Amino acid sequence: MKCKKARWRLSAYQDGELAPAPAREVEMHLQHCAACRSELEALDGLLGNLRHLAMPVAAPGFSVRVMAGLQARPRARFRLLPQLAYTLALLVIFVSGFLLEMSANGPPAAPVQPATTFSAVLAESLDLGLLTVHDSTMELLNGDDHEN
Repeated sequence: MKCKKARWRLSAYQDGELAPAPAREVEMHLQHCAACRSELEALDGLLGNLRHLAMPVAAPGFSVRVMAGLQARPRARFRLLPQLAYTLALLVIFVSGFLLEMSANGPPAAPVQPATTFSAVLAESLDLGLLTVHDSTMELLNGDDHEN
């Protein structure tokens, strides 16, 4: 067991709250680690000092004053108006920004429609230099009936 893990468990070990297996691991670590033994001794000293302190006594009427203070507090109610106001303000800001963008740049451009016919795909590919197509094939696909 490493020191960091042992130190995390020292308080529970001291109070007898560890299961038997983890308690044995801490005991084994303490046999070999002077720093962790010193930490446990410091915890023992602190606990001993705390046991010698007198139990604090509450002032007369303390609990009555606390309970009266709890009852006097107004109950928090859910208020819908502030939430609606914030939502409306954000909506106005968003719509205003959208309208400003539209007025500055115009409506968004329509997306380019892809070619939908086989001849259009061939013609587009031919224009891009991706395909070599005979002129007679293009005429046939376009429906041109020119006889040679």
